[in-house]
Amino acid sequence: MPENNRPPEMHVGPFRFTSVGVRIDGKPSVEAWKGPLQFALWCQKAGPWWIGDLLNAGDDAFGETFYAMCEGAISGDQLNRYASVARRVPIRNRRPSQSWSAHAAVARLDDAGQRRLLALAEKNGWSSEELRAEARRVTT
Repeated sequence: MPENNRPPEMHVGPFRFTSVGVRIDGKPSVEAWKGPLQFALWCQKAGPWWIGDLLNAGDDAFGETFYAMCEGAISGDQLNRYASVARRVPIRNRRPSQSWSAHAAVARLDDAGQRRLLALAEKNGWSSEELRAEARRVTT
């Protein structure tokens, strides 16, 4: 926690984001809500990638003790899953239109297989489960 013992906040206009919610100062117009809402949705979708990439880079730089920084935040299993998928699916293969779960479904495939199946999932509107089934089919 910061020295002043207040939890960190991030401000987007009149919207104050904290780890447990959003406080809104005044009565912003409906137009003022668009950016903060899009930001929150973007963070939700990008969060697993950010965590995984940070864990992998931190582990490379500082070793296993780096994970201790996350102790108690979320389960160790989930941290390992974020790191594993981020390590196996390089940024060049990641598709913003596809969920993190979709990428997890193809993480065991080689680069070309990841790109091919993610493109097919995008084109055909496959769910993560449909993509997972297709990934299993091509690896057996």
